Amino acid sequence: MGLNACKKDLGPIKDNLTVREAVLSGGFMQIPVKIGTPLQINLAVNPGNRSVTQATYTNKHPEIATYSSTGLVTGLTVGKDTVTIRSGELNVWYIVNVTK
Repeated sequence: MGLNACKKDLGPIKDNLTVREAVLSGGFMQIPVKIGTPLQINLAVNPGNRSVTQATYTNKHPEIATYSSTGLVTGLTVGKDTVTIRSGELNVWYIVNVTK
């Protein structure tokens, strides 16, 4: 029996939406933003690391951070926000950690 006999077909790999600026912190993927230093979010679809230019941003705490239609994040006050990003049928959420 060859090695291929042991392979399990897991089906096609599904696309997922990612933020290139996100970092792993405290067990969650977070986007670090400093007050007074806007950050441009750059999106990709994996596998393939394909760039995404069209997306919508919805956040839970507009008093902590704002998001432009082009993905520019501006931190307003220290705190944590949650942003949901949608592009086509894909969506993902991240914690946005705003610091001084």
